Amino acid sequence: MFLAASFLLLTAVPTAAPGPITRARYVMGTVCEITASTDREIEAAFAEAVRVEKALLSTWSNESELARLNARGTAQVSPELWNVLSAASEWSEKTDGAFNPLVRPLIDRWKTRGSGEVPEPNTLALARTQAAIGNLKFRPFRTIELSNGAAIEEGAFGKGYALDRVLSLFSDGSAAVLNFGGQLSVKGRTTVTVADPETRHHAIAEFTLVNASLSTSSGSENSFVIGGRRFSHILDPRSGEALPPRGSVSVIADSGLEADILSTALYVMGSTDGLLWCEANRVAAMFINTDKSIQLSRQFRRTAGGLTILDPHFQIKERHE
Repeated sequence: MFLAASFLLLTAVPTAAPGPITRARYVMGTVCEITASTDREIEAAFAEAVRVEKALLSTWSNESELARLNARGTAQVSPELWNVLSAASEWSEKTDGAFNPLVRPLIDRWKTRGSGEVPEPNTLALARTQAAIGNLKFRPFRTIELSNGAAIEEGAFGKGYALDRVLSLFSDGSAAVLNFGGQLSVKGRTTVTVADPETRHHAIAEFTLVNASLSTSSGSENSFVIGGRRFSHILDPRSGEALPPRGSVSVIADSGLEADILSTALYVMGSTDGLLWCEANRVAAMFINTDKSIQLSRQFRRTAGGLTILDPHFQIKERHE
């Protein structure tokens, strides 16, 4: 189950699909929908999604390889898990810690998998120490070591990786649309919509997605209020704080893993720093802000085909340089 990634809201759904058959299953803690040409392709795709969840990455049970690594603190891992965690570690470095696969101690202290709680300062300080990316060490012979009480959380990358694995099963000449709880991966072309962060069933933007993945991160729906303050379940790994709801970020990328990671990282950065990072790294991102302004990176303008704003209350904020 990847329910910890529930910030990947159903804010991006296909409005048209290239395949004639659509099937839905409850996998990875959410409704996963696959559109393709044959039931055989779809069955194989769901089987692969279940394998990635149960055998490899879920931390909601003790059965997956990642859960066993977290429990033991060190393990010689499969080439697949080694590669996934290596990529996650690299993205943590690239985003200057805005994405961090070691946020699990912070999640536990804030109880964002439950009803939410503001931790005491000393407790939060310890969790920040445990979440330091330096606690993830890659040793010879594919041995991974987690030191100082560190633990890996798959919520911001597990679904994206699963989408990549599932999409790889479809041949180059085939077409498929995968919608895993709001994150999409497309082989071929489809029209997608992105919703108002505060009202997930109200579409405000529409565009064409071609051979790419789209991930949206928002803290609006999965939030909690303590002492009059509203917190989201998205944490800033750098400060250890739970962030307030502040709109959404949608990212288009070639891979589901990259889109998943970067929508989280850019939400953490915020629109000002996030847009600067996008321009420096040629990332396609759309920020929908609480003031109903929409900010687009240059790469998003190039990548999102036929972008249309559906709600006149939302306006694209043009760049002034």
